[in-house]
Amino acid sequence: MIIIEGMDNSGKSTLALSLARRLHYTVQESEGPPRDAREINDRCRRYSQLQNTLFVRHPVISNSIYGQFRPEGDPIEDAVREEFYAGQHLIIYCDPLDRSLTDHVVKDHDTPEHLAMIREQQINIRILYRNWAIRHAHVLYRIGDDMDRVCDMVYDASRS
Repeated sequence: MIIIEGMDNSGKSTLALSLARRLHYTVQESEGPPRDAREINDRCRRYSQLQNTLFVRHPVISNSIYGQFRPEGDPIEDAVREEFYAGQHLIIYCDPLDRSLTDHVVKDHDTPEHLAMIREQQINIRILYRNWAIRHAHVLYRIGDDMDRVCDMVYDASRS
C-alpha cells in the first residue's frame, strides 16, 4: 500500500497522478470525513484488501488529525489502527510549506462546515501533520520539489 498524506492543498492529488502513471497503480482518492463510526472502520477494512492502489489520504491517518477538530472525534477502532500501523506501507507526506487554502480544490465531500474548520484550524492541522510525519513518513514531498525526483524515490522504495 502506498499512501500520500497531508493537509488540504499540499499537492497530494497531483503527486498521486504522477506516481500512478509511473507505477501503474490505481488512485483511490479520499472519500471524505466519516459518515459514522461503522462506515469509516468498514472503509479502512475495505482499503486493506486493495492491491496496486495509491491512496490519497488514509482514514487511519487523517482521522487522527482532523478528528481533533470535529465533534465526533476520531472514530477509528483501536484494532483497525493497530492493524494499519503493523502493515508494510510506504507513506509519503506532502507538506504545503506556507501555502494557504486559497487554491484548494473543493471536493464533493467538502461540506461548508469542514471547509470552515480547515480554514480556522489550518495552522494547527499543519503542526499535527508535521509531528505525525516525523514518526511515520518514509518520503517527504514539499510543494515545489522536483516531482520526478520524488517519483524516482518512491519507485525505488516500492521495488525493494
